[in-house]
Amino acid sequence: MSRGFLDQISSLIKESDMVMEIVDARFPDRTRNTSIEDRIIGHGKILLLVMNKADLVDKKKIEETKKILGNEGKGRVVFVSAKDRNGINLLRKEIGIARGTKKSFVIGLLGYPNSGKSTLINSISGKGGGKVGTSSKAGFTRGLQRIKLGEGLYMIDAPGIIPYEQEDEFELFIIGSRNANQLKDIETAALKMIAGLGVESVAKKFGITEKVEDEEELLEMIGTKKKIFMTGGKIDVKRTARQLLEMYERHEL
Repeated sequence: MSRGFLDQISSLIKESDMVMEIVDARFPDRTRNTSIEDRIIGHGKILLLVMNKADLVDKKKIEETKKILGNEGKGRVVFVSAKDRNGINLLRKEIGIARGTKKSFVIGLLGYPNSGKSTLINSISGKGGGKVGTSSKAGFTRGLQRIKLGEGLYMIDAPGIIPYEQEDEFELFIIGSRNANQLKDIETAALKMIAGLGVESVAKKFGITEKVEDEEELLEMIGTKKKIFMTGGKIDVKRTARQLLEMYERHEL
């Protein structure tokens, strides 16, 4: 990561009483930055992991993620859907517990560009807070922004975290840094996505009830169900993969 970016993060951690990391609940491992989490804890600051887009994840995966994060013991965990405002009251409660009796309390906010940070800020702030614009475009939030959420309650928003050494195009797609049309190997990306979301979960989304052996078979079954064929009746796997990834981008998976 660049020196300038690390300086910004250091400033954010130093000025914050608590740091919230916004994570995509569909791909928690790929949308966390564990090195920065360790830095937050090392500075003696409270870490709150906010698993956003939980409405797109089945209960089984949520319970599995809760168990894994609980065993790590790094900090508190809250599952929310900022878009639907589900879990926001629980999040506010966690903020209240962390704040205690402090008259002034500052929350640092971190997360990849497509994690839904701006939508979350708007959901937390309500009518009285300082709202920010929202956009699905990567990199919409630039530089550190100080936002008033309420009386004595402030939030510092940081730019999206993208390790400069990141080269896996699927990883870049998941964090919203690259879209489906920019992927060179779209079939592999779709197969990785199915594996990450879970074969059973994706099959259920498409109403596929028969037994599925693996990700490749499911991709072909989706192509058949959606009637995505090439000339001659063969399944167009590449076009099926693209449609699947585009559904993910529209938050339909």
